[in-house]
Amino acid sequence: MLVNQGLLGIAFFEATAFIVLLVLFLIFQRDHINRYFRSWVAGWCVITVASLCEVALLSQNLPELWPAVVIGRVVATLLLSAAVVQFTNGEGKRSWPMLPLAGVVLFGVYYFQRGAALGYGNVAWGTALLGSAVSLWTGMMLWRSPLLRRGHGVRLLEGVFLLTGLHGLDRPLWPEHPLFLLRVAFDHLLGVALGIAMVVVVLEGARARTVELNEKLRRLTLLTTASTQTLSVQDVLDRVLAHLVESLGAAYGLVRLLEGEGDKAQVVVHASVGFQREYLDKYRKLSAKAPWVQRVLHKDCEFLR
Repeated sequence: MLVNQGLLGIAFFEATAFIVLLVLFLIFQRDHINRYFRSWVAGWCVITVASLCEVALLSQNLPELWPAVVIGRVVATLLLSAAVVQFTNGEGKRSWPMLPLAGVVLFGVYYFQRGAALGYGNVAWGTALLGSAVSLWTGMMLWRSPLLRRGHGVRLLEGVFLLTGLHGLDRPLWPEHPLFLLRVAFDHLLGVALGIAMVVVVLEGARARTVELNEKLRRLTLLTTASTQTLSVQDVLDRVLAHLVESLGAAYGLVRLLEGEGDKAQVVVHASVGFQREYLDKYRKLSAKAPWVQRVLHKDCEFLR
């Protein structure tokens, strides 16, 4: 009978859960091509390999694998943090230079951990503080991000990162702690919860995209129905403008049509949303020679989304 069978059972549970979550992430990646998700999958691959090394260490009594487990978890934390930075900043925006930061953290972990004794649970204070600092910094980024209001997945992700950082501050003292097995089990549970949180984030994002698509199809159906139920051009124009302004989340909208030719050409309001009657009566007809009208007529205009 193995002396450390409790630790082995905890590590085996974590490794199997990580493998299941990795399969889910690989399935999601086919339809989820965002940069942040690729970084997350890479980090999850590293943490899965580190958990398998932990199982091998405990089952075969190979203390030489402990540095690989520690460094692997730190590398995975950095990759997951980089994914969170890309996720909070959004696609196409510049983010923090993670590569220099990751290099400094890894160098520090190697420097502190090389003097630690080989064996399960032996973590240097510097390594523990660096790993906790990365997790706390990631959790604070999510806490201050406006994405926190999107759904439960981002809240869970933020909470797990903060708990992981706080829980690991005294990691070097765990081997002497009377509840050592409970501390290790809770740490592994937080790792699994991290993967579950990202699954919730992906599913909530897919649901939001589905709702948005259904809303666009509903508006298209309303526009099509309105155009087929009436022969009045004015009625169709009013309905189309009302649906367009609502779909863009705007409060005002105008439709001006060009009337007349030459010096007598004017742009006349034929449909409006949100404007007062006094404004429409005053500016219903404008000269087509106005600079902004000329830019529009020559298609020299900007479309902002």
